[in-house]
Amino acid sequence: MAFSTKNANEYIQANKHAANEQYKPSYHFSAEIGWINDPNGCSFYNGQYHLFYQYHPYSSKNGPMHWGHAVSRDLMEWSHLPVALAPDQAYDISGCFSGSAIEDNGKHVIMYTGHVQPHSQDGSLTRQTQCIAIGDGMQYDKIAENPVLTSDQLPEGALPQDFRDPKLWKDGDFYYAVIGSRAAEHVGQILLYRSANLKNWTYVGLLLKGNPSLGHMWECPDFFPLDGRHVLIISPQGVERDGYRHHNRDSVMYMIGDFNRETGQFQPSSSEELDYGFDFYAPQTLIDDKGRRIVIGWMQAWGRSIPVDEWGHGWSGMMTLPRELKVEGSRLIQQPIREVEAYRKNHIRFETLLNGTAKAEGVEGHCLELLISFTPKKAARFGLKVRKGEEEETRLYYDSAEGTFTLDRSNSGRSISTPPEEAGVNGKRSVPIELRDGVLSLRVFLDRASVEVFLDGGVRTMSATIYPSGNSTGIVFESDGECELSLDKWDLESGG
Repeated sequence: MAFSTKNANEYIQANKHAANEQYKPSYHFSAEIGWINDPNGCSFYNGQYHLFYQYHPYSSKNGPMHWGHAVSRDLMEWSHLPVALAPDQAYDISGCFSGSAIEDNGKHVIMYTGHVQPHSQDGSLTRQTQCIAIGDGMQYDKIAENPVLTSDQLPEGALPQDFRDPKLWKDGDFYYAVIGSRAAEHVGQILLYRSANLKNWTYVGLLLKGNPSLGHMWECPDFFPLDGRHVLIISPQGVERDGYRHHNRDSVMYMIGDFNRETGQFQPSSSEELDYGFDFYAPQTLIDDKGRRIVIGWMQAWGRSIPVDEWGHGWSGMMTLPRELKVEGSRLIQQPIREVEAYRKNHIRFETLLNGTAKAEGVEGHCLELLISFTPKKAARFGLKVRKGEEEETRLYYDSAEGTFTLDRSNSGRSISTPPEEAGVNGKRSVPIELRDGVLSLRVFLDRASVEVFLDGGVRTMSATIYPSGNSTGIVFESDGECELSLDKWDLESGG
């Protein structure tokens, strides 16, 4: 099949109405039809937020990557635009892999990975190079000089088949890019490059190198200054479990530290998993006209079954809510963007002294925001069940003895298979969390096939996909002793 943006756009227009929307999110982003994964090119350009994404429009399964494209005025309601990139050149014939975008002299500049994968048993013939496309917010053209960064510019020991996902920025007269890499000893690393013209690049140095416990490849790096520090976000593949951390085979980490501009090295002083749920990968940030650093992630994970694909619904994948980032000490705080508040409807306030189970009249549904405070008096375990039906429920609860909050989707509806590396932890995810002044505060977002939880004002987050039946809409609060409960509920709905 010959790929082109023209063919992709014609296919989407002819087939998008065939997608089954039963589990399509209301206020999270998803494509009209087909498969999506990594958010790409997240940027603010010409007064709009731009979201590109890894896209295979022809199937709800992963395939040769295109770049889908959407724009929004508020990060909540998105308008679908024509496909921006297709794998139509010799240097990207197997896929236009992940990358980023910036505004430069009035143009929208994309830097992405060209993927070429000839048939070989071990993948050793695969090559990944970095490429440039320039556009006006609607139409994007690959430059004649592509690829602009090849294996010739790799440092010694870096493997040419794992050299991808450039994150581009401009500082003064120079452009910089951090790129994910695998070293010959099979550990992840991040490479730093510099250019004066986007076409000729120089290797600056090794920003950071990992160790075997932190995975064999670091994908989708993001590197930026925030609140007086520098933050590095990576998506390591094959990372080892560490207590409650990294129960997903492919995880996401952030590191906070200091950047030496002279040597090009980053010295982290703290590190942490970015999201403790089941489904969060390849996040990318942007900075907007208000100066906010905002992150969006793919709310899915590799190696999992996806029920809407199995059911033949014609689409797979969605993005997380956009989240504003702040550095507080050694932590990266994530909070939902404030724009979400404009989509609140049908407010209900509920307070009670919980001891056992309780329901609040009118508090149920598929698409909700819940703002909850639990103040335990004699309770050791307390929480709630969402998307509850006769035989289904997703449990969110705190265990005082363990000092952990748990998201349990083992009985959420359609089962989701997981890779062998996640054996024993495929139904639950837990995260240590301290009560602040004796109170557990939660902000919970439900959207048809997902749940996102923000704990303690965004100190921890947990994201997961769930696939309950349509009539499983109940919400039940529970505790094993006296516990004060305060709840604000809103219905949420947008254009998707």
